[in-house]
This record gives sequence, C-alpha cells and structure tokens, in this order.
Amino acid sequence: MAYDIHYIVVESASGTNWSAWIAIGISLLALFATGWQAHLTRAHNKLSVRPHLIGHSHKENNIYLLTVRNDGLGPAIITGARVYREDIQLETEGPPAIEQAFEDIPGCQLIAHEFFYTPFVLPAGNSVEVCKVQHDGTIPDVEELLGGLLHLQIDYESAYKEQCEMFETRRPRLP
Repeated sequence: MAYDIHYIVVESASGTNWSAWIAIGISLLALFATGWQAHLTRAHNKLSVRPHLIGHSHKENNIYLLTVRNDGLGPAIITGARVYREDIQLETEGPPAIEQAFEDIPGCQLIAHEFFYTPFVLPAGNSVEVCKVQHDGTIPDVEELLGGLLHLQIDYESAYKEQCEMFETRRPRLP
C-alpha cells in the first residue's frame, strides 16, 4: 500500500513581511497623533473658559460706582474675598463687610452695594456692583480717598479649578 505524503509548506519567520511592519508603524503614528490632538484639545478648552476679573469705576454727579466685571471667556468661581480698611482686614464677610468698610468715612455715604458670600460664581460678561457711594462736593478725588482707605482682594479660579491671578483694587501711589 502506497501512502501519499503531502507536506504543507509554511513560510518561515526568516523572511520579512514588510507590509505588516509598515501597517504597525502607521498604526503607532496614528495612536500618537490621536493622543497629541487630545492634549491640544484639552489645552484649548482650558483657555476657552478662563475668567478674568477687572474693576471698573465711574464718577458722575457726586456718585462713585465700583463694579467688578468678569471680562474673561468663562465663569469665575470666587473662592475668597477680603476687604481691608486702612490695611486691616475686616472680620465680616459678604455684604456686611462692605457696610462696615464704609462706616464713618467723612463726606461719603454708601447708598447701594451688591456684594456676595463665597463661594460665588460670576458668569462671563456679568458684573457685581461692589459699592455705590454718594459723596459731597468738597472731596477733590473720591477715588483717591477711597483707594487710600479701602482695599479689596478677590481669589478666583476657572471651571477647570485652575487658580487665577488675584484681583485687587487699585491703590494710590505713596508720596
């Protein structure tokens, strides 16, 4: 009886399959490009929600108005606010701190304020009226007077919990 023996020829590993290696290389490059694009997208998203607080003051008809406005692109999450009078931090917080700060300032009367308790979220483009003060006409520069007596500091962060530069009201230059 004769047996037919058939051999199956298997390609040995000694030869190089270039098309498989090129496909692996292209796949690794695509994986790296995807990771890099995800990194760039996250960095862009962080920048596109960054808040920026700015103080705006307005004087007209013996009325002085100070507002804090979020001119950034994202909401400002206010984590701390401190009010100082003559470089001494007031113990109270929120609206009572503004009321206490304006007590007994000669020639000035606080007629309105819109302060907040922390934490507080100030949306982009919105503002808070810190104080509206009526002063008598004998004060030559109410902004310089109030800036020498009162000081406001606000700590805030972005929606990504990145700490932003502290907001401070202007202080007049010392002579």
